[in-house]
Amino acid sequence: MISVIVNREDSRICAIYANGHAGYDEFGRDIICSAVSTLLFTAASALEDICGYDSESFFRISNEGEEDVNLRITVPDIGSDETKDRAQVIMRTCELGLIGIARDYNDSKKKYVEIIHSRTPEV
Repeated sequence: MISVIVNREDSRICAIYANGHAGYDEFGRDIICSAVSTLLFTAASALEDICGYDSESFFRISNEGEEDVNLRITVPDIGSDETKDRAQVIMRTCELGLIGIARDYNDSKKKYVEIIHSRTPEV
């Protein structure tokens, strides 16, 4: 199963983490892993292209195993209010896509994607 954590500060999405393997099909043929990866890579590309953020500073990929996805997008808190608003639209769109995948593919027999919503504690 892929675990996706959507981390918020108030209503602002500050990070999305994804880890695991859906197990929907064999490695290289798993459409759920492919869809989750595509959404996250597209969000990272949009943050770089539309918002002007440097992907080196906010996008991380690591391989824990050949089949596991392990991606992290941490939204930089920089730029104009307009840039920050655009970043939130991109992140919310990614979140909605992930929720849609979980809704459409999870069933009573097997859960392929788990969406966890968390909040950064107030200091």
